[in-house]
Amino acid sequence: MVVADNERRIAKRYKLDWPVNFWHESTQRNYTGRSDNISVSGALIQLPLTVPIRLNEKIEIKFPTPENKDEPQYPNKVFSAKVVRVNRGQSILEGNQSVAVQFT
Repeated sequence: MVVADNERRIAKRYKLDWPVNFWHESTQRNYTGRSDNISVSGALIQLPLTVPIRLNEKIEIKFPTPENKDEPQYPNKVFSAKVVRVNRGQSILEGNQSVAVQFT
């Protein structure tokens, strides 16, 4: 397998269109978005442009369980992460920003 010089991924990513939310310490607010893809080392999430996310911020991302699964055996998945890239380019027309995070 040949990896491009600008390729930063260290693990295979899998498409995952799933709701996410996280607590933003700087603004003391909870925000929601959607995941694009995920791997064992990180994820790409779509957040509204109104979220003031910055490079190197530490956040906790919560992947909620399916709506009908309130039983204890289906707990929410929470990941500590660091923002490694923020891209407002292409997705600006949709009102979103792409945020790459690395799980810590």
